Amino acid sequence: RLAGTLGQNTQGVDFSFTEPYFLDYRVAAGFDLYWKQTSATSYSPYDTSTAGGTLRVSLPLTDELTLGLRYSLYQKEISINTSDYYYYGKISWALLEVNNDPALTSAVGYTLTYNMLDNNIDPTNGYLLELKQDLAGLGGDVDYIKTTFDSRFYFPVYGDVVLMLRGQAGNIASWGGQDLRILDNFFKGPDIVRGFAPNGIGPRDLASGIDGSDPDALGGTLYWGTTAEVQFPLTFLPKDLGMKGAVFADAGSLWDYQGQTTFPNIAGWQNNLVDCSVLPGSSTKGLNNVCVADSDSIRSSVGVSLIWKSPFGPLRFDYAWALSKEAYDQTQAFRFSGGTRF
Repeated sequence: RLAGTLGQNTQGVDFSFTEPYFLDYRVAAGFDLYWKQTSATSYSPYDTSTAGGTLRVSLPLTDELTLGLRYSLYQKEISINTSDYYYYGKISWALLEVNNDPALTSAVGYTLTYNMLDNNIDPTNGYLLELKQDLAGLGGDVDYIKTTFDSRFYFPVYGDVVLMLRGQAGNIASWGGQDLRILDNFFKGPDIVRGFAPNGIGPRDLASGIDGSDPDALGGTLYWGTTAEVQFPLTFLPKDLGMKGAVFADAGSLWDYQGQTTFPNIAGWQNNLVDCSVLPGSSTKGLNNVCVADSDSIRSSVGVSLIWKSPFGPLRFDYAWALSKEAYDQTQAFRFSGGTRF
């Protein structure tokens, strides 16, 4: 597989090779090579460049249980165009600390998947459980243990009406006495609660983003999310068109920023000392360089969806209304997404 991306804010290329019967065994082995570059947007005030590769092997333990093993080596770097800002104080010091400081990640990991779905492309019955863990620190510049869990359950309700329930959670923690880099945190939004912008949920630096712009997202080390969704056919359209509708309710949270809040002078600039005590919602007090707003409160939303089994693969159009949020969260009602993940 060779794929390329060329867009206003994203460019990249990736190459994947898989041998489904490695050495004539029922074992899938392969590798991935990729390069991706994203430009600064209203959701993140920095350019990102990532390049690397992954070696992987998939072992079927039973007909339903699969173990995937992988080794990843990649370099990630962010770049902030400070010429766009007349004061460094507009950008979080937590981001400036890693500006133009590429980090090499060397990690081993596994994925344990238990698949009881009746159909991987358009499931109507059964469930899928997936546990992932990655250990970074076998060489490279970062040390962490990352664990994520995802579960989906499908129940036929009546005719072609299907109820889908989903639960997901994750944790990342440093080890070996090394601090966790901000770029290794979880950054969440509509992937756990629709109705929120990318990077729209979770800890933020209230001392950043002055002059009316949104505070910078800092990411968190803990998250959870739940979804209840009812999918139904659009009976007024031909079934061959592959269109169906859905109504859903999402809830979740991202929290527990564990990074620094006070930094030495960066790049020779004098720090902007901000009294976090006067900023409503800040969990840090006194003179700090980073005024962290960090809450484990529940974010929730309800919405409607249009799902199309198109010739290019599954496509979704979601419209959501946020029901509960923090004042510093960023919302986004409409979301377009594509592809099916298993």
